[in-house]
Amino acid sequence: MSFSMILVSHGGLAKGMLESGEMIFGKIEGISAVTFEETDSPQKLTDKIQQQLSLENKKQPILFLADLYGGTPFNCANQIVEQAPERMAIIAGMNLPMLIQAMTEQMLGEKTLDTVVQHLISEGKTNIKSPREIKEVEKKEAKQIIEEKSSVKTLGISHVRLDERLIHGQVATLWLGSTGASRVMIIDDEVVKDDLAKASLKTAVPGGIKLSILKTDTAIKRLKDKVYQGQKVFIIVKKISTIFRLLEAGLPLTSFNLGNSSQQAGELPVTKSVFLSKEEITHLGELEKQGILITAQMVPMEEAKPFSSFYGK
Repeated sequence: MSFSMILVSHGGLAKGMLESGEMIFGKIEGISAVTFEETDSPQKLTDKIQQQLSLENKKQPILFLADLYGGTPFNCANQIVEQAPERMAIIAGMNLPMLIQAMTEQMLGEKTLDTVVQHLISEGKTNIKSPREIKEVEKKEAKQIIEEKSSVKTLGISHVRLDERLIHGQVATLWLGSTGASRVMIIDDEVVKDDLAKASLKTAVPGGIKLSILKTDTAIKRLKDKVYQGQKVFIIVKKISTIFRLLEAGLPLTSFNLGNSSQQAGELPVTKSVFLSKEEITHLGELEKQGILITAQMVPMEEAKPFSSFYGK
């Protein structure tokens, strides 16, 4: 729905605002400015507004943008709006971003006047900024990221890896050394019940490095209880669903690595050595959007590229 606009202000602000808007956006029809001069009475200002209204399309809605809520220009225009609220509206506190957005809405002519008012108020507020404030926000965000990462370290987690082979040559000789791991934690509900697999893992872990083989729920509880605080725990899972469960349980993981997961029926290739279901791949994309770094390194010397940079490329 197209509409006309009348800017009202103390002094020449309305005219100057309109000139600035047209300089940026270009000149369009249906926008005018009415000013309240020092020698004007409220009645004279009302007459000037009514005169401008007489020049507008009587069938089009009218939107007033005023400079100051409760000021004379606002009060005079608002009295007119209250006589025809079904086709008129007013916003106080106009600024240039609000006007540019209003020009855009007027040109598109797709929204109701009430919807336009909501958008303009939001635009006007959003664009009130200070470089100093922006820097402070950036500092707080950076601090939050550091705190999140340190919270992972507080739990004792140094690395999380999907690898169905669990402890093998690459893990034992490269990964554990590069991460300085002091403990390997295997999290898998099936391996816990397999005595043969557990015995094999105990012989595979390098000397001097401790080993924990836990159910998912047990691992979550122990990590949350900070049982491994001060250690460097290298977590290995056989299934990506286990990592999803760790995250859903609230463990503050900021990254994990896709190492190896052989193809099962219906699964798609993520890398040459990792195959996952369509739903799992979609969930990885969602986690990356949340700020979690998902890599696919077979060995630590490979570049740690984010999921979106290698999947589907």
